[in-house]
Amino acid sequence: MIRKLIVLAAVLTLFCGFGAAKKLTLLSFNKGEMADDNSNAQVSLSEENVEKAGDFSMKVEFGAKTATSGSYIAVFKPKKGAWNAYTNAKMIIYNPSDKEVKIGWMIKGAKNTNTPENRKDWPLTLKPGKNDIDIKISGVTCNDEKSILDLSSIFIYGFWNLTMDQPVTVYFSKLYLENSEK
Repeated sequence: MIRKLIVLAAVLTLFCGFGAAKKLTLLSFNKGEMADDNSNAQVSLSEENVEKAGDFSMKVEFGAKTATSGSYIAVFKPKKGAWNAYTNAKMIIYNPSDKEVKIGWMIKGAKNTNTPENRKDWPLTLKPGKNDIDIKISGVTCNDEKSILDLSSIFIYGFWNLTMDQPVTVYFSKLYLENSEK
């Protein structure tokens, strides 16, 4: 009898959505995970600009735009690529400079295309110090302003330097998805 109740509870949890994770860490810096692709950028783990002692952050040194390339970091075909159970992307990013800097965040959805109907870009203005970023990702319209971003299997996400004429250094302390719906 107890076994049947446990099985019934498990089935109800799956079908009612109660088992859906509330939070998904995209990159675990404490486990050495970092962006796996970059252009004109240096990526490293750092003990600076972290939430608590003993943690690591991902230090990104974006270069200035060159004649042939901008500066970006990206995660291609992320292992944690099913984002459709989450409503928001949350980030803690430190800007160590004494001036605002601008970076961009981009998601390409399930299709392997670089077209406006499969991509969403967000400009991020980072004030000096700690920046708590919260971006709604569920149900957002792609850059074509018509298509809904398909979060079922993310092809790529990344960040790039929008302060194009100068190098920019930032520290990513946290990068995760959360289901904010109640």
